[in-house]
Amino acid sequence: MAKRILTAIIGLIIVGGLLGIGKVGFLGLWFVVGGLLLYEWAEAEKLPTSLVFCFTVSTGLLWFIPLATGLFYGWVLGVMAFLGGWLLFMEPKAGFFWAYRIMGAWFWIGGGWGSLLGLFWKDYAPEKLLAFLSLVWVADTSAYFVGKFFGRHRILPRISPNKTWEGFGAALVGTAVWGYWAVGWAGSPFTGWAGVGIGALTAVVGFFGDAWESAWKRALGLKDSGALLPGHGGLLDRVDALLWVAPFWYLFHKLF
Repeated sequence: MAKRILTAIIGLIIVGGLLGIGKVGFLGLWFVVGGLLLYEWAEAEKLPTSLVFCFTVSTGLLWFIPLATGLFYGWVLGVMAFLGGWLLFMEPKAGFFWAYRIMGAWFWIGGGWGSLLGLFWKDYAPEKLLAFLSLVWVADTSAYFVGKFFGRHRILPRISPNKTWEGFGAALVGTAVWGYWAVGWAGSPFTGWAGVGIGALTAVVGFFGDAWESAWKRALGLKDSGALLPGHGGLLDRVDALLWVAPFWYLFHKLF
């Protein structure tokens, strides 16, 4: 636990410093972390070099595709909804075949990480970015501690036995309350009750992002996605929920 807390503190200092120096720091952080996410995923899948190259290029195109509109992201969200439905459908078998992992990762890393750039680059404001990120942190923290101490009823016992309805409920309430204050404070158009809705959406969609990564690791026989962050595992372990939530944020921002 001490190593986990220390890593989190060091990470926050580094991220805060880079975000504080403006767009250049944000873009640099985005590129570096994005590259590490792709590398970590490819390493876990043990892909040959040729496939790693193809996957990286195709994901890069998804990051910078000129059709980054509400229609395009509606398509991305539709695919993610299918993946989430499949996750629930397969839970009794806990199977996760290779082609499904490839397709999921393309939208997961490509659509998710690309959405962050599209959402926060044009009108960059570190407080806005941190406010949205804090919704994911509140959801993760609430679900972890309530699930650990009070969780009794499992949601997906074959895929992610530590996820409970009690933890999910805590994440839902926590993000809704936090969203009412934090998102509006950050200068987002989603103020007041709209912030509550964004917060609750973050908890629900983030749950599927977290569960999707758990299913992916279970299919590969992995405990963690990597070992880059002592006490935390890999980068994908830290941003699994964020990568699913970000396209929803982006689409809502485009539409409203």
